[in-house]
Amino acid sequence: MPYNIDTWKTKKLHELIIPIIAFQHGIRKDWMPKIEISQNESEQWIARINLCEGGGVVGSLTNDKKFVNVLSVRMCDEMSGTAFEEILIPALKKSVGELEAVLVWEGGDSITRLIVRNGEVTEEPVEL
Repeated sequence: MPYNIDTWKTKKLHELIIPIIAFQHGIRKDWMPKIEISQNESEQWIARINLCEGGGVVGSLTNDKKFVNVLSVRMCDEMSGTAFEEILIPALKKSVGELEAVLVWEGGDSITRLIVRNGEVTEEPVEL
């Protein structure tokens, strides 16, 4: 049985930019995330990268539509553990900018802090 994320709390999100191809490159065909692209009321292109039942990555696209300026990240519920390891972490390793989040796994069995700085990804346990 997969180990999933119950709660995702973003603590810091600062100018995080990820190549959109990073969400598809090297991914098994049966795990490819669904990417929805639309325009908002300001005519800005928005990408919604659905990674699991409880969310994914949302961001505005650069003019060439090759990069996502991340506005939010949320991972939880079904498939979140696998999508986190197989899709999100490899994509974050190709990013620039910063992300810090606290993740509660499977009803509090473990709590981790995710720290991303210019493609360097660190996960550390959180002690209560």
